[in-house]
Amino acid sequence: MGKKSRRRNNRPSALNDGDMPNIAAGYRAHARQMMSQGFDESCAKMNEISSMSLEKQKQEIRRTLVTIGTDCDMNDRDPFGDGDQSHITSLKKRDTAREVYSIGGDIHGHGENNAFSKFAFDCIFGQVEAVNAMILQVVNSVPKPWSRSNYVNALLEKRETSMRLSPLLLIVSAGKNAVGVAQKNLVEIAHLLLKYGARPDAKDVLGKTVCHYGAGAFATSMTLEVVDMCIHAARTSYLYGEVIELFDLKSAKDLNGLKGVVGGFDSKTKRRSVFLEETNREVWVKPDNMRLPSSQSQPEVIMLADVQDRLGSVSLHEVVMNDRMDVAEFLLQTHKTSIHTLDLDDISPLKMSTGGGVLASSVCKLVIKIAQKEGSESRKAKKKQNKQVCANCKKDLGESGEEFECAACHSVTYCGKECQREHWNNGHKKECKNLKLLHTGVKVPPPPSGMTYASFSMLSGASHTKGGYQK
Repeated sequence: MGKKSRRRNNRPSALNDGDMPNIAAGYRAHARQMMSQGFDESCAKMNEISSMSLEKQKQEIRRTLVTIGTDCDMNDRDPFGDGDQSHITSLKKRDTAREVYSIGGDIHGHGENNAFSKFAFDCIFGQVEAVNAMILQVVNSVPKPWSRSNYVNALLEKRETSMRLSPLLLIVSAGKNAVGVAQKNLVEIAHLLLKYGARPDAKDVLGKTVCHYGAGAFATSMTLEVVDMCIHAARTSYLYGEVIELFDLKSAKDLNGLKGVVGGFDSKTKRRSVFLEETNREVWVKPDNMRLPSSQSQPEVIMLADVQDRLGSVSLHEVVMNDRMDVAEFLLQTHKTSIHTLDLDDISPLKMSTGGGVLASSVCKLVIKIAQKEGSESRKAKKKQNKQVCANCKKDLGESGEEFECAACHSVTYCGKECQREHWNNGHKKECKNLKLLHTGVKVPPPPSGMTYASFSMLSGASHTKGGYQK
């Protein structure tokens, strides 16, 4: 007797349009089951942590952070910076890190015990006047330019809780539940922080930025507005504290050629402050009118939505997993976030969208649509470059090459059927499949374990979302 087929019935090898709804429903049922299980686990862990004293919470989380490879002593020596940002090296450790993130560390404990600093407390609870007064008190007490003041940096960047959150990170994490006027106040405070030089790309103990906290599964309109401000600020954050020369100013030509030190970012005008030491004057200028000295290399512009955490993840991983279409549109359409970023488990948002777990969700369809557009543009560019030459014999084809284009990948052309056959046998057979995937998307095997993409809603409990795709 012949061998029985080993094909698994729950994962078909080919999809027809008519099959899609039933298949998608099956995957979604599995995903919901995993989400429910993950939520229960996370809440249980949250309750366990919450029952401890704050000091015990700190000890437990520190022990866990050390276990996953975090240099906590290094972090202690860097109270105003990102500290240890080394990769988390194993799958088990990364799953542990996701668990810590999903319960929010000891942020809830700090809130219950009033353990935040006065400045952090005022930021979290939207006390605009108090925050502004404290910033001005420090700024006015130091010599200009204050963008180079350690005292200003200490106020704006002090890390709070075991998660090591800066004031900006606290706004998009602990401030998620704000409503009405409070939301507007938090946005205004974020504006003030950036204006006086807060880092838009600050990272927590797990390497997560405002994008991970504010543009993930539990994003709100407030957090998305703050993230938008930070994304714009991050593009020119390399200028902060640097000496630049002003040029090509139209309405203030007398300032052209003057040098100054760059300060904070005004999210409303998209300008940065420049302190002109020669005239002892502060002006607000568009970054396009600033240039670094010619001897200084141009730093790479930070695309904040593509900045990876210590697990290699970006917020789009979580958004795909949770089907947050509004957040996906914000990341993909407004800010052109990459769909190809691989985390340390070799999973990208595109692979998640074309694999089994969350098949046919709205976000997955959007990701695939973008992949197809990228593939089409790539093919057209390559075709324009190569269409005049036979891929096999390199003969000049002129305008007639299109007639013998490969019907599968549409990426190569030939002078005739013989060359096409020869090129196929000499290697295009293997290459063709990969080239075709640029257009049709990528079918990938499942990840090495039940991946967990976790997020939390601070001060109202935790949610732990496990992937709906498993090996």
